[in-house]
Amino acid sequence: MDDFTYVNDADGTTEDSILVGRDRSIVGIPADHWKGHLASATERISARLAFMSEEHHRVRRFAVKEIARRSRPVSETQITNQLKLSLERVHHILDELESGLFFLARNARLEVSWAYPFTSDETPHRLIRQSRRPARAA
Repeated sequence: MDDFTYVNDADGTTEDSILVGRDRSIVGIPADHWKGHLASATERISARLAFMSEEHHRVRRFAVKEIARRSRPVSETQITNQLKLSLERVHHILDELESGLFFLARNARLEVSWAYPFTSDETPHRLIRQSRRPARAA
């Protein structure tokens, strides 16, 4: 759990907290508080991802990469051809991922237009990626 650098105060003591900006203030959060939240986050995330098979992960990763690369929606047929899955299976996986409301979303033509953190839709937000063209951020 201690994969971070400790910062020493001016008197040489270790400051075991993080600083969080709230409004115009910076508040110190004690380590035992944020470490507890971090530990429980792993359990919450694992529980939310438990339904996903390797195929779910492959479909989601492909959609994320393609939207980032092309800035265009990804069709079920493209996913089917690239990943060698049946059209029915891809459609079912996309239904499940979309129902979670946090993995991806499809447009009216049932193309994946949003796969966090990228979107093919025009937004004012851009992600700047080293050695790659900027991508639209969801």
